[in-house]
Amino acid sequence: MGRAGLEHPRESPGNKGVSLSSGAKCGALGGDSAPTPTPATPTDPELAAVVAAWPTIPPAVRAAIVAMAKASGPAKGGRGER
Repeated sequence: MGRAGLEHPRESPGNKGVSLSSGAKCGALGGDSAPTPTPATPTDPELAAVVAAWPTIPPAVRAAIVAMAKASGPAKGGRGER
């Protein structure tokens, strides 16, 4: 019995290779290769000390610092002055 309608053949004569590369040919970068912005260095020496020590500060103390910062000033665009 022959083919009926729009059935696909059992073996496709078309493109059999699978490309291992991805991304646009124009050189656009993929989502994983986007550059990570470098944070600005604080000019306040006390803030710089906190930033430098942050990786070694225990999580509970970090949470307390963040809570104090949020409680002491406006949430957006300000230095905490009221």
